[in-house]
Amino acid sequence: MTQALLREIIDYANRANPYPLYEELRKTPVSHDGDGPYVISTYYEIHSLLHDPRISSDAKNLKATGNDPLGEQPDEEGATLPPSFLKLDPPDHDRLRRMTNRPFGPPHAPHRVHDMRDELGGLVSGLIDGIADTGQLDRIDLVDQFAYPFPVTVICRLLGIPREDEPRFHVWAETLAASLDPDPDADPTQHGKGTMDARMELGMYLAGLIEERRKKPGDDMLSQLATADGPDGAMTTMEALSTSALLLIAGHETTVNLITNGMLTLLRHPEVLQRLRGRCGRGRPAPGRGLGGG
Repeated sequence: MTQALLREIIDYANRANPYPLYEELRKTPVSHDGDGPYVISTYYEIHSLLHDPRISSDAKNLKATGNDPLGEQPDEEGATLPPSFLKLDPPDHDRLRRMTNRPFGPPHAPHRVHDMRDELGGLVSGLIDGIADTGQLDRIDLVDQFAYPFPVTVICRLLGIPREDEPRFHVWAETLAASLDPDPDADPTQHGKGTMDARMELGMYLAGLIEERRKKPGDDMLSQLATADGPDGAMTTMEALSTSALLLIAGHETTVNLITNGMLTLLRHPEVLQRLRGRCGRGRPAPGRGLGGG
Protein backbone atom coordinates (compact mmCIF):
# COMPACT_ATOMS: atom_id res chain seq x y z
CA MET A 1 0.00 0.00 0.00
CA THR A 2 1.41 3.40 -0.98
CA GLN A 3 0.41 6.96 -0.21
CA ALA A 4 -0.20 7.34 -3.94
CA LEU A 5 -3.06 4.82 -3.78
CA LEU A 6 -4.63 6.58 -0.80
CA ARG A 7 -4.47 9.86 -2.71
CA GLU A 8 -6.21 8.16 -5.62
CA ILE A 9 -9.06 7.13 -3.32
CA ILE A 10 -9.75 10.73 -2.27
CA ASP A 11 -9.16 12.17 -5.75
CA TYR A 12 -12.35 13.68 -7.18
CA ALA A 13 -11.48 12.23 -10.59
CA ASN A 14 -12.12 8.73 -9.21
CA ARG A 15 -15.45 9.48 -7.51
CA ALA A 16 -17.54 8.23 -10.42
CA ASN A 17 -16.06 4.73 -10.25
CA PRO A 18 -13.94 4.08 -7.13
CA TYR A 19 -14.51 0.32 -7.13
CA PRO A 20 -11.32 -0.74 -8.95
CA LEU A 21 -9.36 1.15 -6.30
CA TYR A 22 -11.39 -0.45 -3.51
CA GLU A 23 -10.60 -3.85 -5.02
CA GLU A 24 -6.90 -2.98 -4.98
CA LEU A 25 -7.16 -1.94 -1.33
CA ARG A 26 -8.78 -5.21 -0.30
CA LYS A 27 -5.77 -7.17 -1.56
CA THR A 28 -3.88 -5.92 1.51
CA PRO A 29 -6.32 -5.63 4.45
CA VAL A 30 -3.85 -3.74 6.69
CA SER A 31 -1.37 -1.42 5.01
CA HIS A 32 1.24 0.96 6.34
CA ASP A 33 4.22 2.43 4.60
CA GLY A 34 5.97 3.65 7.74
CA ASP A 35 5.35 7.36 7.20
CA GLY A 36 1.64 7.98 7.27
CA PRO A 37 -1.64 6.44 8.37
CA TYR A 38 -2.61 2.83 8.55
CA VAL A 39 -5.19 1.91 5.91
CA ILE A 40 -7.64 -0.80 6.97
CA SER A 41 -9.76 -1.99 4.09
CA THR A 42 -11.76 -5.14 4.96
CA TYR A 43 -14.82 -5.65 7.11
CA TYR A 44 -13.52 -8.02 9.78
CA GLU A 45 -10.37 -6.00 10.44
CA ILE A 46 -12.37 -2.77 10.71
CA HIS A 47 -14.95 -4.47 12.95
CA SER A 48 -12.19 -5.73 15.23
CA LEU A 49 -10.63 -2.29 15.54
CA LEU A 50 -13.93 -0.60 16.31
CA HIS A 51 -14.46 -3.00 19.22
CA ASP A 52 -10.90 -2.93 20.51
CA PRO A 53 -10.67 -0.94 23.78
CA ARG A 54 -7.07 -0.01 22.96
CA ILE A 55 -8.26 2.15 20.05
CA SER A 56 -9.16 5.73 20.98
CA SER A 57 -11.43 8.33 19.38
CA ASP A 58 -9.94 11.11 21.47
CA ALA A 59 -7.76 13.47 19.43
CA LYS A 60 -5.49 13.96 22.44
CA ASN A 61 -4.33 10.36 21.97
CA LEU A 62 -3.32 10.81 18.34
CA LYS A 63 0.32 10.68 17.38
CA ALA A 64 1.90 12.87 14.72
CA THR A 65 0.34 12.17 11.34
CA GLY A 66 3.61 12.26 9.41
CA ASN A 67 3.10 12.14 5.66
CA ASP A 68 -0.64 11.69 5.96
CA PRO A 69 -2.61 13.11 3.00
CA LEU A 70 -5.59 13.44 5.34
CA GLY A 71 -3.64 14.86 8.24
CA GLU A 72 -3.83 18.51 7.24
CA GLN A 73 -7.61 18.53 7.23
CA PRO A 74 -9.09 20.51 10.13
CA ASP A 75 -10.64 18.72 13.06
CA GLU A 76 -14.43 18.34 13.00
CA GLU A 77 -15.06 21.22 15.36
CA GLY A 78 -11.57 22.74 15.43
CA ALA A 79 -10.40 25.07 18.15
CA THR A 80 -13.59 27.14 18.13
CA LEU A 81 -15.95 24.41 19.34
CA PRO A 82 -15.46 21.79 22.05
CA PRO A 83 -15.16 18.19 20.87
CA SER A 84 -18.41 16.33 20.29
CA PHE A 85 -18.96 12.91 21.79
CA LEU A 86 -17.76 11.40 18.51
CA LYS A 87 -14.28 12.53 19.59
CA LEU A 88 -14.53 11.13 23.12
CA ASP A 89 -13.99 7.68 24.59
CA PRO A 90 -16.21 5.89 27.13
CA PRO A 91 -17.49 6.66 29.67
CA ASP A 92 -17.94 10.29 28.51
CA HIS A 93 -18.93 9.19 25.01
CA ASP A 94 -21.59 6.81 26.33
CA ARG A 95 -22.97 9.36 28.79
CA LEU A 96 -23.38 12.12 26.21
CA ARG A 97 -24.79 9.74 23.63
CA ARG A 98 -27.46 8.55 26.07
CA MET A 99 -28.32 12.13 26.96
CA THR A 100 -28.65 13.05 23.28
CA ASN A 101 -30.89 10.08 22.56
CA ARG A 102 -33.41 10.96 25.27
CA PRO A 103 -35.01 13.96 23.53
CA PHE A 104 -34.36 12.61 20.05
CA GLY A 105 -36.47 9.47 19.90
CA PRO A 106 -37.62 6.22 21.53
CA PRO A 107 -38.15 5.30 24.26
CA HIS A 108 -38.25 8.76 25.87
CA ALA A 109 -39.54 10.79 22.89
CA PRO A 110 -41.04 8.16 20.57
CA HIS A 111 -43.14 10.53 18.47
CA ARG A 112 -40.79 13.47 17.94
CA VAL A 113 -39.86 12.68 14.34
CA HIS A 114 -43.13 10.90 13.48
CA ASP A 115 -45.14 13.96 14.49
CA MET A 116 -43.15 16.04 12.00
CA ARG A 117 -44.21 13.98 8.97
CA ASP A 118 -46.79 16.48 7.72
CA GLU A 119 -44.38 19.39 8.16
CA LEU A 120 -41.58 17.49 6.43
CA GLY A 121 -43.88 16.54 3.56
CA GLY A 122 -44.73 20.22 3.17
CA LEU A 123 -41.04 21.12 3.07
CA VAL A 124 -40.40 18.52 0.36
CA SER A 125 -43.33 19.73 -1.72
CA GLY A 126 -42.27 23.35 -1.30
CA LEU A 127 -38.75 22.63 -2.52
CA ILE A 128 -40.07 20.71 -5.52
CA ASP A 129 -42.52 23.50 -6.31
CA GLY A 130 -39.59 25.92 -6.15
CA ILE A 131 -37.76 23.85 -8.75
CA ALA A 132 -40.83 23.87 -10.94
CA ASP A 133 -41.15 27.65 -10.59
CA THR A 134 -37.72 28.14 -12.16
CA GLY A 135 -39.13 26.80 -15.43
CA GLN A 136 -35.95 24.78 -16.02
CA LEU A 137 -37.15 21.22 -15.51
CA ASP A 138 -35.02 19.69 -18.25
CA ARG A 139 -31.95 20.03 -16.04
CA ILE A 140 -31.85 20.66 -12.28
CA ASP A 141 -29.16 20.66 -9.63
CA LEU A 142 -30.52 18.14 -7.15
CA VAL A 143 -27.84 18.91 -4.56
CA ASP A 144 -28.19 22.70 -4.51
CA GLN A 145 -31.95 22.83 -5.08
CA PHE A 146 -33.08 19.99 -2.84
CA ALA A 147 -30.56 17.74 -1.07
CA TYR A 148 -28.68 20.55 0.69
CA PRO A 149 -31.54 22.80 1.86
CA PHE A 150 -33.89 20.04 3.04
CA PRO A 151 -31.91 18.33 5.84
CA VAL A 152 -30.54 21.53 7.38
CA THR A 153 -34.08 22.92 7.54
CA VAL A 154 -35.25 19.74 9.27
CA ILE A 155 -32.41 19.92 11.79
CA CYS A 156 -33.26 23.55 12.48
CA ARG A 157 -36.88 22.60 13.17
CA LEU A 158 -35.80 19.74 15.45
CA LEU A 159 -33.48 21.95 17.45
CA GLY A 160 -35.95 24.82 17.59
CA ILE A 161 -33.93 27.39 15.64
CA PRO A 162 -36.03 30.51 14.97
CA ARG A 163 -37.30 30.51 11.39
CA GLU A 164 -35.70 33.87 10.65
CA ASP A 165 -32.28 32.42 11.54
CA GLU A 166 -32.54 29.32 9.34
CA PRO A 167 -30.78 30.97 6.35
CA ARG A 168 -27.72 31.53 8.54
CA PHE A 169 -27.69 27.84 9.41
CA HIS A 170 -27.80 26.95 5.73
CA VAL A 171 -24.60 28.94 5.15
CA TRP A 172 -22.84 27.46 8.19
CA ALA A 173 -23.91 23.92 7.32
CA GLU A 174 -22.71 24.19 3.72
CA THR A 175 -19.34 25.61 4.80
CA LEU A 176 -18.77 23.04 7.54
CA ALA A 177 -19.93 20.09 5.45
CA ALA A 178 -17.55 21.08 2.67
CA SER A 179 -14.68 21.12 5.17
CA LEU A 180 -15.18 17.40 5.86
CA ASP A 181 -14.19 16.52 2.30
CA PRO A 182 -10.45 15.80 2.23
CA ASP A 183 -8.42 17.86 -0.23
CA PRO A 184 -4.72 17.19 0.36
CA ASP A 185 -3.69 19.55 -2.44
CA ALA A 186 -5.52 22.59 -1.07
CA ASP A 187 -3.73 25.38 0.77
CA PRO A 188 -4.46 24.59 4.46
CA THR A 189 -4.56 28.30 5.38
CA GLN A 190 -7.02 29.27 2.67
CA HIS A 191 -8.99 26.05 3.09
CA GLY A 192 -9.42 26.55 6.81
CA LYS A 193 -10.20 30.24 7.20
CA GLY A 194 -13.81 30.10 6.06
CA THR A 195 -14.36 26.94 8.07
CA MET A 196 -12.96 28.47 11.26
CA ASP A 197 -15.08 31.59 10.80
CA ALA A 198 -18.21 29.49 10.34
CA ARG A 199 -17.42 27.41 13.43
CA MET A 200 -16.87 30.50 15.52
CA GLU A 201 -20.10 32.12 14.35
CA LEU A 202 -22.06 28.91 14.90
CA GLY A 203 -20.57 28.39 18.36
CA MET A 204 -21.35 31.93 19.49
CA TYR A 205 -24.89 31.71 18.12
CA LEU A 206 -25.62 28.34 19.77
CA ALA A 207 -24.15 29.45 23.11
CA GLY A 208 -26.51 32.41 23.19
CA LEU A 209 -29.50 30.33 22.16
CA ILE A 210 -28.77 27.67 24.79
CA GLU A 211 -28.72 30.29 27.51
CA GLU A 212 -32.05 31.65 26.24
CA ARG A 213 -33.58 28.17 26.34
CA ARG A 214 -32.36 27.62 29.89
CA LYS A 215 -34.23 30.74 30.96
CA LYS A 216 -37.32 30.06 28.86
CA PRO A 217 -37.41 26.43 27.60
CA GLY A 218 -39.76 25.26 24.87
CA ASP A 219 -40.68 21.82 23.57
CA ASP A 220 -37.81 21.71 21.07
CA MET A 221 -34.77 19.47 21.26
CA LEU A 222 -32.31 22.25 22.11
CA SER A 223 -34.39 23.16 25.18
CA GLN A 224 -34.30 19.56 26.35
CA LEU A 225 -30.56 19.26 25.79
CA ALA A 226 -30.04 22.47 27.76
CA THR A 227 -32.40 21.79 30.67
CA ALA A 228 -32.95 18.02 31.04
CA ASP A 229 -31.54 16.50 34.23
CA GLY A 230 -31.90 12.73 33.92
CA PRO A 231 -29.99 9.75 35.34
CA ASP A 232 -26.76 11.01 33.74
CA GLY A 233 -27.14 14.51 35.13
CA ALA A 234 -27.39 17.64 33.02
CA MET A 235 -25.31 18.71 30.05
CA THR A 236 -23.00 21.63 30.54
CA THR A 237 -23.37 24.59 28.19
CA MET A 238 -20.32 23.43 26.25
CA GLU A 239 -21.64 19.87 25.97
CA ALA A 240 -25.03 21.08 24.73
CA LEU A 241 -23.25 23.39 22.28
CA SER A 242 -21.00 20.67 20.84
CA THR A 243 -23.88 18.18 20.60
CA SER A 244 -26.06 20.68 18.74
CA ALA A 245 -23.23 21.47 16.33
CA LEU A 246 -22.67 17.76 15.78
CA LEU A 247 -26.33 17.24 14.87
CA LEU A 248 -26.11 20.07 12.35
CA ILE A 249 -22.86 18.97 10.72
CA ALA A 250 -23.02 15.17 10.80
CA GLY A 251 -26.76 14.82 10.29
CA HIS A 252 -26.77 17.25 7.39
CA GLU A 253 -23.87 15.80 5.41
CA THR A 254 -25.02 12.17 5.64
CA THR A 255 -28.56 13.00 4.54
CA VAL A 256 -27.37 15.05 1.56
CA ASN A 257 -25.38 12.03 0.39
CA LEU A 258 -28.28 9.65 1.02
CA ILE A 259 -30.73 11.72 -1.03
CA THR A 260 -28.40 12.25 -3.97
CA ASN A 261 -27.07 8.69 -4.07
CA GLY A 262 -30.63 7.38 -3.80
CA MET A 263 -31.74 9.48 -6.78
CA LEU A 264 -28.66 8.47 -8.74
CA THR A 265 -29.49 4.81 -8.12
CA LEU A 266 -33.08 5.32 -9.29
CA LEU A 267 -31.90 7.04 -12.47
CA ARG A 268 -29.47 4.22 -13.15
CA HIS A 269 -32.28 1.67 -12.68
CA PRO A 270 -35.31 3.16 -14.42
CA GLU A 271 -37.39 0.01 -13.83
CA VAL A 272 -37.15 0.61 -10.08
CA LEU A 273 -38.02 4.28 -10.57
CA GLN A 274 -41.09 3.20 -12.53
CA ARG A 275 -42.13 0.86 -9.70
CA LEU A 276 -41.84 3.75 -7.25
CA ARG A 277 -43.98 5.96 -9.49
CA GLY A 278 -46.54 3.17 -9.68
CA ARG A 279 -46.70 2.86 -5.91
CA CYS A 280 -47.21 6.61 -5.54
CA GLY A 281 -49.90 6.52 -8.19
CA ARG A 282 -51.79 3.82 -6.28
CA GLY A 283 -51.87 5.99 -3.18
CA ARG A 284 -49.22 4.23 -1.15
CA PRO A 285 -47.27 6.40 1.29
CA ALA A 286 -44.53 8.48 -0.28
CA PRO A 287 -42.74 11.58 0.98
CA GLY A 288 -44.02 14.78 -0.62
CA ARG A 289 -44.82 14.62 -4.33
CA GLY A 290 -41.55 12.90 -5.14
CA LEU A 291 -38.81 13.96 -7.52
CA GLY A 292 -39.45 10.87 -9.61
CA GLY A 293 -42.62 12.26 -11.11
CA GLY A 294 -46.31 12.93 -10.60
